[in-house]
Amino acid sequence: MRRILRLCIGTLLATTASCTDKPGAGGRVHHVWQHQTGPEEAAANQQMIARFAAGRNNFAVDAQTIPQGSYPQSIMAAAMAGRLPCVLTVDSPMVPAFVWAGHIRPLDTLIDRQAFAAIAPPALGQYQGHIYAVGQFDATLAIFTRRSTLAQIHARIPTLAQPWTRAEFDDVLRKLKATGRWQVPLDLGTREPNPNWWTYAYSPMLQSFGGDLIDRKTNRTADGVLNGAPARAWAAWFHALFANEWARRLEPDDQSLMRGRVALAYTGNWRAPDLEKAFGNDLLILPPPDFGHGVAIGGGSWQWAVSSTCTQPAQAAAFIRHLISTPEIAAMATAAGMIPATEAAAQRTQRFRKGGDWRVFYDMSRAFARPRPATPAFTAISNAWYHAARDIMDGTDPRDALDDAADAIDQSIADNNGYAPAAEKTK
Repeated sequence: MRRILRLCIGTLLATTASCTDKPGAGGRVHHVWQHQTGPEEAAANQQMIARFAAGRNNFAVDAQTIPQGSYPQSIMAAAMAGRLPCVLTVDSPMVPAFVWAGHIRPLDTLIDRQAFAAIAPPALGQYQGHIYAVGQFDATLAIFTRRSTLAQIHARIPTLAQPWTRAEFDDVLRKLKATGRWQVPLDLGTREPNPNWWTYAYSPMLQSFGGDLIDRKTNRTADGVLNGAPARAWAAWFHALFANEWARRLEPDDQSLMRGRVALAYTGNWRAPDLEKAFGNDLLILPPPDFGHGVAIGGGSWQWAVSSTCTQPAQAAAFIRHLISTPEIAAMATAAGMIPATEAAAQRTQRFRKGGDWRVFYDMSRAFARPRPATPAFTAISNAWYHAARDIMDGTDPRDALDDAADAIDQSIADNNGYAPAAEKTK
């Protein structure tokens, strides 16, 4: 049985208390579901909800936290039972699927679009011309290393304006391997078995090669895009990382750079606090390479949405407006170390403001983030890509692996009538 942690914030109390479904005579309950997060983000969410509830007479927020692994299944079960909460979190690439299934409603029919104008595009869950979800923050992947490590091989330190090229990156890996100091020089994070991670982490590299997961003009086919010449070039390079022993297929943990097993680690900004503590001023945070078509990193994290069955949409909209206010975004960024979704909020933080030591993450996100395909077919795309990329890593012929992935995606789209809008499903 899944564990659900329940938090009730009373009208005048900014503290956790036991709660019931009825806050008092004439009162109202505002139901919120969120995925389980780390302790810092969870505490920040609790405080954010308390600030929203404070001063609202006869009103309570009932926030339930559900383990992330079972969250999608919980949403589906609640939707089938007609028991969706008023407000819920949605992982950015799943927004179109939630729209297609009829679970969430457009935010821009509840809130003036001007309220979203300052939000970074990756933090907006958009589909078919509407905004359906909005996030307070984003995350980004980067290459972490040590200044002293690159000095050993006299490597150029790349910048956002002049990232490494593919040739430079390969040369760095080759030289680091040749020192004999590291059995493999790069931790690429391929130990993670989650398909969504593989899509988030490695499909931007495919895009930087000039390929993609699907034809973004129509979102109706992957054929010729996922299995085209640029994609095959990416596949050959990706396989060579492991064949050349520049990367290990399965690192035992996420401590490879900290423990000196590798020289470079491709990982997220959430690792910065530990690495900063370990290496101090010797730590370098670098953009991923430009493989020929610009640097690309995954964009979009967890976002907030309003359910289609919400009976208090005006109050739900007020809650959304509260959480995307500058003070709340800044408070979350400060507490959880995530990239704030607006410049105004970034300037209220010590780490992400201009001149801050984590400003590089904010700048990379704004410059290089690319969304995953905005289609209800995302789960099929992600699963197909995951299996193809793992097979390529392990030596399967790239053409076969990519052809199979493209076929699987196109079949899913065909089986679902092109994921037509709800109004067209019965036509």
